Amino acid sequence: MEKLTPLRCAFLLLLAFVALPSAQGVEKVKVEVYSEALCPDCAQFIVNNLNPFFNNGLIDIVELRIIPYGNARIIDGSLVCQHGPDECALNIIQTCAIRLWPKVTDWFPFIYCLETLDESIAAKNWKSCVRPSHLDLDPLIECTDTPLGAKLEMDNAAETDRLQPPHKYVPWVLINGEPLLESYEDVAAYVCKAYQGNKPAVCSRLEYEHSQSGRVCAKEELALASY
Repeated sequence: MEKLTPLRCAFLLLLAFVALPSAQGVEKVKVEVYSEALCPDCAQFIVNNLNPFFNNGLIDIVELRIIPYGNARIIDGSLVCQHGPDECALNIIQTCAIRLWPKVTDWFPFIYCLETLDESIAAKNWKSCVRPSHLDLDPLIECTDTPLGAKLEMDNAAETDRLQPPHKYVPWVLINGEPLLESYEDVAAYVCKAYQGNKPAVCSRLEYEHSQSGRVCAKEELALASY
């Protein structure tokens, strides 16, 4: 058998590397969701449209961000929310969880749990979602009860206000920086279309399915209540 020289071995390895598709060379699809707590349409989107990502393989090709702020406002330096003070508190709780546990598979189960709580008790019962999500309660309380939580929420406010075009309602969903508008419920199909690598099996079905325009929490419905 012919003995391979080091140079020839290196050349063959290079050919093999080029010939095989590399997942590392394919950028993940950026999915950004501008949302707010106690918005029924945001909750339905997170529970029904985002949660399946973690079971059908799409989360492996997605860089998912949730920015809890939505239709809130900063008035005279105070945070004012569409659904009242409870929404402001829950937005900060979600924001703190995302900051404390940056890995999406850590913080998403917590937010998913929050969005499944009855709106009338969510602000009082949010701690019930900590243990099932395998998070630590103490740092979360420390973040939400100190100026850090408010600062992080102000950062969300600034990011939301910089959106171009400005958001018209929530959930406001972007794929690689482009808003899906009222087609946001088709987010999975848009992810499949945008991804340039080997796609999860679910994409063969999703790319041909389209839902009707989703419901939204519109800005004009804002009933201001200070936090």
